Amino acid sequence: MIAEQKLKQYKEWGLHLIPLKDDTKKPVFKPYWKKNGTGKLERHDSWKWDEHGDFLKFSDEELLKAERLGISHEPCSLLAVDCDAVEGSPFMSELPDTLTVGKKVNGKALVRQKFYFANGSIKHKQYKHNDEVIIEQLCHTHSWFHGGDRIILNDVKPATLDQAQINQVVHTIKKINTWSVMTRLMPKEGTRDQFYLTLAGTLARETNWSPEESERFIEVLANHHGENVRKVLEKVKRQYNNQEENKNVYGVKHLAELLHVKSLKCIDELRPAQELNKQLVTLKLGEFLAKEYPKTEYLQFPITGKGKIVQVWANAGHGKTWFCLEWACSIANGQDFLKWKYSEGKKHEPYPVLYVEGEMGVSELQDRLFDIEERYLAEGITFNKDYFYIAPLREQPEQTFESLTTKVGRANVENTAKRIFKETEKKPFIFLDNITALTVMQEKEGADWVELVQWLNRLRAQDYGVIFLHHGTKAGDTSSGSNLKERSIDISMHLSIPEDEELLDLDDEKNTQIKVKFDKWREFNFTKHSKPFIAVLNRDNTKWSHEALLSKKQREVKKFLDTGLKPQEIVKKTKISQATVYRIIKQLGQEIREENKDEKSNF
Repeated sequence: MIAEQKLKQYKEWGLHLIPLKDDTKKPVFKPYWKKNGTGKLERHDSWKWDEHGDFLKFSDEELLKAERLGISHEPCSLLAVDCDAVEGSPFMSELPDTLTVGKKVNGKALVRQKFYFANGSIKHKQYKHNDEVIIEQLCHTHSWFHGGDRIILNDVKPATLDQAQINQVVHTIKKINTWSVMTRLMPKEGTRDQFYLTLAGTLARETNWSPEESERFIEVLANHHGENVRKVLEKVKRQYNNQEENKNVYGVKHLAELLHVKSLKCIDELRPAQELNKQLVTLKLGEFLAKEYPKTEYLQFPITGKGKIVQVWANAGHGKTWFCLEWACSIANGQDFLKWKYSEGKKHEPYPVLYVEGEMGVSELQDRLFDIEERYLAEGITFNKDYFYIAPLREQPEQTFESLTTKVGRANVENTAKRIFKETEKKPFIFLDNITALTVMQEKEGADWVELVQWLNRLRAQDYGVIFLHHGTKAGDTSSGSNLKERSIDISMHLSIPEDEELLDLDDEKNTQIKVKFDKWREFNFTKHSKPFIAVLNRDNTKWSHEALLSKKQREVKKFLDTGLKPQEIVKKTKISQATVYRIIKQLGQEIREENKDEKSNF
């Protein structure tokens, strides 16, 4: 029987206790009388509901007398993780610490149940192997808690889980189910190399786990069975590498054959959940046309727009990070950027930036940002540090980012953006510098880009602007990887070193020249906005300027034209043919005065 002080403590924690029958784990029933549809009183027996449909309460006296006690889940929103298989007990420690109950088996206490308060939705579910229950997640019934062979192993108030934590606990329950089944079916020593190799391939093929999560899963299993963990984990890496290289990888069918079973439902449980009863959201055409969607809002028109996906690509050393750091600072400070200005009359409003830097050393990164800040201050512009959120590689756990090709990696970025939105009430522009450093994938394979591109599309649909940096092919004529990514982006911007005849006459020691071209611009292709130009960075003062992209002859003609010379005078000065001079003037879009047109007719 339970001590009165303990009973008081458990009730203060919020546990809804019920007495159980002395020889079983079945609850004690209480009778009540209720009128039926004809008005006649009928007897009902229940352990859960009273005559009013409320949860049944037992008095302290009834509870103190009971040899065994249970907990009714629903009245206290309790999630019970009930491990029925002896093989599962060692793996229950993978669940978060909480109120824990054990059971005596052959003089040894095994973990039987863990209890959590659930602040979210949870489904009752049993996980079975060959019709035998391995582990359960319970929320609508009761659990045997005290008395008999039950032992309180961790006598603490149940931990409270939010929805995300509940989801993670359910994910771990599925793993405990699989660890238990694998332990039960484990081959004899000497034949386990093939087992671990096949299990690693199965996880790579059948789940959406990262290599790190699969390594952890197999490490737990291998440690429990006294294996050489380092040797086992090499098999995981090998299978994931084979998967990435489109080589043959063992799957669940081969694993079942190896373990001499027809099927492995535990592996099915690890697959990503699929909802098969959903429908597409549709609008009738009249509803769609009448609906007011927000128009694209531009900051620096038209390069910086909310809900746009931009690719900035270049070969190594061609200025991607310099260019994008300056762009990011201009957004965070509400400033113009190169030739892209805030619309006339539009407030120069700062917007937050999330800059994810996966490659550059932090000291060099600091130096560049310090230089930009000094220039802002020298120009009398307040440098808004609070709107520039930077995530450098050095500051991440174990100095690594979760790959953006995994759910975890994408969620890390998206959750951070949502936090910034909550803090600033403005959705940040997200810079990903760069795709190669922030992903693990075969860039040429379209399949490897699919989930990443879908994620970018989802961010765009939420009005997040995303600018991702990428590198070019060895030939330098296209961005690296499958062209699948090009189909969804709004702008593809190529940065490169200008050709010799395109270079401006500037001191190379002090100036960096970058040719800016556009491979794609969804709204503004073949307009003045998409014309190539040269961006110039003065490295002494970090000031940027820009010039039209011209050949040497075009620049020479423009120089004299700007001084007021007539075409005939330009021909004499430069020895460029008259036809070429007029063609260049036309290309430059200059209006020729009437007298120049008359002069042209005399040639």
